[in-house]
Order: sequence, then C-alpha cells, then structure tokens
Amino acid sequence: MTQETVTSVKEKALAKALSTMLRPLVRLLIHQDITYIGLLNLLKRTYVEVAEESFTIESKKLTDSRISLLTGIHRGDVKRIRTENLNQPTEKELKASLSSQLMSIWMGHQGYIDVNGEPLALFRYQQDGSPSFEELVFSVSKDKHPRSILDEWLSQNLVELTTEDKQEKVQLKKASYIPEEDFEEKLFFAGKNIGSHLTTVAHNLENQIPAMFDRAVYYSGLTEESIQKLETLSNEKMMAVLTELNQVASQLQEQDKNAEHAQHEMHVGAYFCQTLTKKPSGSED
Repeated sequence: MTQETVTSVKEKALAKALSTMLRPLVRLLIHQDITYIGLLNLLKRTYVEVAEESFTIESKKLTDSRISLLTGIHRGDVKRIRTENLNQPTEKELKASLSSQLMSIWMGHQGYIDVNGEPLALFRYQQDGSPSFEELVFSVSKDKHPRSILDEWLSQNLVELTTEDKQEKVQLKKASYIPEEDFEEKLFFAGKNIGSHLTTVAHNLENQIPAMFDRAVYYSGLTEESIQKLETLSNEKMMAVLTELNQVASQLQEQDKNAEHAQHEMHVGAYFCQTLTKKPSGSED
C-alpha cells in the first residue's frame, strides 16, 4: 500500500468518525435555530483561537499570516478575531462553576463528610457551629452571599432545610450539581464534559504518550426492561466511582495547594446513552 493510499484511507476514516461526532451536534444546533452560517462563524473563531494556543513556534511570534496559513482563514478575519475578546465568562457560567466547586467540597473534603464518606448536614450559619453552609461558601468566594446561593439551591431542590436542637441545618439532597431548569448552566457543563472527552480523543489519535484512558461498553438487541436494569446499575456504579474520585481529588488538592508545580487539571466523566438500533451486537472498546 502506497503512502498516498494510506493517507486516503486515514482521511476517509477521519471523515466518517467526524460525521458520527457531528450528527448529534448538528441536531442540537438545528433545534436551537443555529444555522450552517452561524456555525461557520463560530468555527472560524475557534480555528484562530486553537492555532494561537497550540501551534506556536518557540521564540517566534505567531503572526496573522502564519495563523492564516495554518487555518485557511483570510488574514483580515484573523486580525479582527485576535483583537476581539469575547471569551469572558458569563454570569451564568460563573454561577455554575461556583456551585460545582461548592458541591465538590461538600462531597469530598474531610471537614464536610462523615466517616462513611457521606456529606454532612451543615449548620446554616457559622455562629451555630461548624461545618456550616456559610463557611462552605466563604471558603470558595467572599463575594457571594450564602443566602442567595442557598435560595437558588432550594429552588432547584438540591438541598433542604432541617431543624435540629432549634438550629437550622442544610442537608444535601442530590449527589451532584445538576441544574434542572437553567439551560445556560446545562450548556456550561455540557461544554466542559464533551470538550474534555474530545481532548482525550485528540490526545490519543495524535499518539501522545502516555495515552489517556478512554473506554466504553456498548450492546444492542436489548429490551427496554434490560436497558432500564443496565442504566440503574451504571448510574449506581459510576456515581460511586465519581464520588470516591471527588473525595480523593479534594484531599490531594488541599495537599498540593502550596506546591510549586501545582498547575495541572483533571476531568473524569461518565455517561449512559441509549438509542434504537436494528442489528444486535455486543462489544467492549
């Protein structure tokens, strides 16, 4: 097989894989009234940003011309995009990020879990005892009022207020921060989760060493009852693993906070997807 043939086979395989990845994305875009032209504008900006982030040459300035050469985007558009700053986080994104941090601490930090690793009920106010909900919020941000966050969580049914010895406590009702109504917050987490998974895929396809873990189990030819059993089992098992990882990561983050090279970030996810298929099969990847 010639080099040209090998290249052609790889290009076809990549195109097929990209089509599989893009189909659910395009369905989402159409559902949200984002047209092909709208996506092109976003892609253009993303191409420029990725070129700036990942394709610099040591000791050389990354010029508009080089980015244009790398991406195929007109130099005038490159210049315009590079002078704009549209990546500042929105208020919704900031709120989602803060809530996610608070949940991670509550479910993983030694001061907020019991001997079995379960999240404790927190005193509502610092003056009543420790650990408290106010203490939790102020450990992450001094700019946010605990009352506003508590009201938001109560409205989303994430926590409940209880009374013990005439003192109010805040009890966690769900094992993760899942915004049920707020579409912008859902998009924030979707972007982080899918973006991290694709980062893993790209890392492995580029044959970078060591490879990152990326596995899945998939079966078809199953009844709805079997799917429900598998979904229940997967939810239980994956939530248990994620909870344990969260607790260990929280402890290590506290341990590493003053380390000179504590500049790394990790992201672990789990999902369950069911669709209708025609051909029964079973495999593990």
